[in-house]
Amino acid sequence: MKAAPRPSNDKQRVIALHQLNILDTVAEERFDRITRLAAHSFDCHFASISFIDEERQWYKSVVNFPATDLDRNISFCAHTITQDKALVIEDSHLSECYKDHPYVVSSPFLRFYAGIKITMNGYHVGSLCVFDTQPKSFEHSDKMILQDLANMVESELQKEQLTHAAQALQQYQNKLDETQKLTRVRNTILEKIVHSVSLTSVLSEIVKAVELEYLDQKCSILLLKDKRLLCGAAPSLPSFYNDAIHGLDIGIGQGSCGTTAFTGERTVVEDISRHPYWAAWTELAEKAELGACWSEPVKASDGTVLGTFAIYHAHPATPSTEELERIEQFAYITSIAIERQNTSDLIWRQANFDELTQLPNRNIMGEHLKQALNVAKRNQTQVAVMFLDLDNFKDINDTLGHSVGDDLLIDCAQRIKDCIRHKDIVARLGGDEFVVIINDILDFSGLEKTAQKILKAISRPYYLQNEIVHTSASIGITIYPDDAEDVTSLLKNADQAMYGAKAIGKNNYHYYTKSMRDAALKRMTLIADLRHAIDNDEFYIVYQPIINLHDQSITKAEALIRWRHPTRGLVGPDDFIPVAEETGLIIDISDCVFERVCRDVCQWRKTLCPTLQISINTSPTHYTDPERCITLWLEKMLINRTPPQAVLLEITESLLMDANKSISTKLFQFRQAGVDIALDDFGTGYSSISYLKRYPTDYLKIDKSFVHSMTEVSNDKVLCEAIIVMAKKLGIKVVAEGIETQEQYNILQNMGCDYGQGYLFAKPLEHQAFNALLEQQKAT
Repeated sequence: MKAAPRPSNDKQRVIALHQLNILDTVAEERFDRITRLAAHSFDCHFASISFIDEERQWYKSVVNFPATDLDRNISFCAHTITQDKALVIEDSHLSECYKDHPYVVSSPFLRFYAGIKITMNGYHVGSLCVFDTQPKSFEHSDKMILQDLANMVESELQKEQLTHAAQALQQYQNKLDETQKLTRVRNTILEKIVHSVSLTSVLSEIVKAVELEYLDQKCSILLLKDKRLLCGAAPSLPSFYNDAIHGLDIGIGQGSCGTTAFTGERTVVEDISRHPYWAAWTELAEKAELGACWSEPVKASDGTVLGTFAIYHAHPATPSTEELERIEQFAYITSIAIERQNTSDLIWRQANFDELTQLPNRNIMGEHLKQALNVAKRNQTQVAVMFLDLDNFKDINDTLGHSVGDDLLIDCAQRIKDCIRHKDIVARLGGDEFVVIINDILDFSGLEKTAQKILKAISRPYYLQNEIVHTSASIGITIYPDDAEDVTSLLKNADQAMYGAKAIGKNNYHYYTKSMRDAALKRMTLIADLRHAIDNDEFYIVYQPIINLHDQSITKAEALIRWRHPTRGLVGPDDFIPVAEETGLIIDISDCVFERVCRDVCQWRKTLCPTLQISINTSPTHYTDPERCITLWLEKMLINRTPPQAVLLEITESLLMDANKSISTKLFQFRQAGVDIALDDFGTGYSSISYLKRYPTDYLKIDKSFVHSMTEVSNDKVLCEAIIVMAKKLGIKVVAEGIETQEQYNILQNMGCDYGQGYLFAKPLEHQAFNALLEQQKAT
């Protein structure tokens, strides 16, 4: 027997068969009834309902035939499904196609076969057949009956399909309902997240929204903080239960939520009364009527556990896959709410608090001050505003590094906080500036004690990164409503008062006065005018001759800065130099002086005085600036070919008092390059003799305060003589400043003073006048 040909759509036919889900299923009476009816109707010993798979014939129902499946290649039914009508073999012995079939020549020795295809969804998936060991005739009416029986099989299959479809539809509907529930819950919660002002209200809304859609369950959200769980929202759980859980330590065995928060994994307790995790809380759970608890971790986007979302049931309960997916989604939505709040808190803190010291910044300090003023106005009390600035903080940063400076600010912030009351406020404005707001002032004695306490605390040594650091503070104080009634004015007043504290010696406090306000306005105007003067070349140089007291020759002069203001006329150095020092503008001014001096002295040395030396006053600020350091002058001298002997640098004792290794190195750089160093105003500072041992010094300039009142019998004469003798012993030349009388000249000359400077010889001269003086000297 030849194998039956395969239909052209056999692949699709097999797929359609598999979609029926009938293959390899158990026997069913509804199909067996049909095969029995077929065998009886045609008086046949055998009958079957079978399906043709890709390589086999599988029997769903058989009568008197022991086979369950058969190789498709020897299947009668494989031929049947290729026929449009019934396949009938009345006598197999007379059929050339089937007479040698194994079931014909051997058991069960078939002689008769009649089969009709079973069609589903347009595909011939199987057959209904009857067969026997005796030949039979099969009329047209018999074929019609066989077709009716096949239609019955198809009806049963369609009924099965409809059942499966109905079940699938029901599952889809259930899933759709679940999705709609989740969507409603999600939308409700997300809307609350967007519009709610507090995390507590959002979490409560989450729990309410979930419980509204899913009845017979109670929900709880716990927040994790410092390894403890705190109640976030659990409105349906009894208060006594929430109170008992609040502050729960996390860990394995600490209930469902304590375990989940510790492990970061879901914990499902199906029966609280029997589970070891709940052993310590069995009575509590029973009193609260809780039978099961499923807990899901609430995690941040980086995986950090933020808390737990738990579902409770009144009786023991096992979660389905869908319920586990659901609780996971609820936990995720909760994480969105918590992270949003955390982000908002972080943004608010960054906007209102100083990152380094964690103190309020300028922004929130202003709000605190507004509130304090409102309360004071209502209560008829006063408010003090203290503006605090650390002394010499820039030097600490420059010498020890910014990390030490940062640590110093952190310690200072804490020390200030420790000195004030809880109701008072300390804020950092930036840099080394702090503001302290003292509320409800009843008497000034307490205010002054607070200021003194702060100064004392800040002046104590700091032990930072293996360094011992010393600093102090200057505090300006202004009072509401005495000095001003608005925030801006009070802060300006306190700032001005702080400069008053620095002016009287630092490590001090000073109250604001009207004269200080006028001085501050004048100072601000002066600063603006100074900047304009630098840009518009309003400064000029005058040269005061320095006379050799032994031969009256002029080989030296001091360069002095002058300012010709376009509207105010001449402005004295005493008026603008201190402000230029404070603002750093002195560096620009000094650079301007240096460049003009180099140009002038080079010309005069070439034409009038080959040994002329011009001294330039230098600022301590210029030695400590990291970007525009005074040592850049050495490079400029090389570029413009200024001989090092042509310039002398005058330094003050204040520079040496604050000097560190960096400053002394710079002084030695000038000395090694051949530039002389003069110590100006000698005798007015402290420990002058020790400076002469430690730092390079070529000249001492005796301050004019000693020369001004010097007579033959005065103590000033004794002091000047001592200075001159000491300098001679150290190999240092001496210049006396402020010589105005012939008597002063004679005394100094007799004591062996080397040089003199003062009105007796000449006032400071502009360029042309000094040039004429040099020409006159050369001519004589």
